[in-house]
Amino acid sequence: MTFGSIIKKLRRDAGFTQERLAELLSISPQAVSRWETDMAMPDISLLVPLANLFGVTTDYLLGMDTYQKDLRKTEFDEAFHEYWNHDDKEKNYQIAVRAAAEYPGNMEYMEWLASAEYYVAFMREDDAEYRRLLESSVSHYKIVIADSSDWKLHNKALYGIVLTLHMLGRNDEAKEYAMQYEDESKRDELLCWCLEGEEKIKHSQRVAERLLGQFLFQLSFIGKSLEVCNAVEQVLQILFPDGNYQYYHNTLQYNAIDKAIILCGQAQYDEAMAELWKARVHAQKMVEYSKETNYSFTAPLFRYVEGDKKETDSDVTDIDDFVRCLNNNHCFDPMRDSDEFKALLEA
Repeated sequence: MTFGSIIKKLRRDAGFTQERLAELLSISPQAVSRWETDMAMPDISLLVPLANLFGVTTDYLLGMDTYQKDLRKTEFDEAFHEYWNHDDKEKNYQIAVRAAAEYPGNMEYMEWLASAEYYVAFMREDDAEYRRLLESSVSHYKIVIADSSDWKLHNKALYGIVLTLHMLGRNDEAKEYAMQYEDESKRDELLCWCLEGEEKIKHSQRVAERLLGQFLFQLSFIGKSLEVCNAVEQVLQILFPDGNYQYYHNTLQYNAIDKAIILCGQAQYDEAMAELWKARVHAQKMVEYSKETNYSFTAPLFRYVEGDKKETDSDVTDIDDFVRCLNNNHCFDPMRDSDEFKALLEA
């Protein structure tokens, strides 16, 4: 019900004419008429007297009694939890505007509004309106970041404000917010949006190389198979065409040994021997690598990736590990007496 229909019902239930109600409130009958036709609202100072006169709450007068408020909140909550599924971004934006306006202290709704403003901005052809929506999005994200005690919501707002500031060309400010993100992987992702020029290339290469290590590690959990071994080898050959694998020689060493073990299980001993020689070469490269104090790649995609090596107290070399693997694995027994296999074991 509208405010006008509520006032009309209460007046009639009380047996008042418009003139009598106006007299009680010291206003004109025309004012009452305008209220009841929803052409105007009373002065805020009249809400409490009206509520007292009819024995209701001001919330009831405004069409927001407890049940209706709870129902309205439920509707907003449902819309909020589904807003990522809305194809109609304009409709989602309009709902978010109303939710944030009616519940200004609700930080979930505030973040929802900021997100909706960001997405609907790209639907605006007018540049001024596009920028106005993005600026408004930034303002609302800042409120969430400052006031929200929910760390998940806080992080969502950090992510959102970085992207929004980037679209506004305010990358220095975006970087300040990106650096507040505690999770290193997310922080690195956000920084890719904020940085520019060579600094961006360097950062992106370092992030890509770190993710490459995680990807190869995850591949190993798929299971020992020729498909996995071939994928590892081919990925590294593509990314490092110059053969300067640095610590990835270690990955290729054990990848080749795994492949040799699989091939031995299929009685493909010549192919297995070729893989063991690959493993031996990579083991020797790791021995050389261990003598250096830092590392740097030279492949085009990772030419900016460099750093200090982690020190180790172990005296065991990769060649020692390679020989141990060959001696301890009985699948190599059919090749063990050959001169070629014996040569593999030489220090």
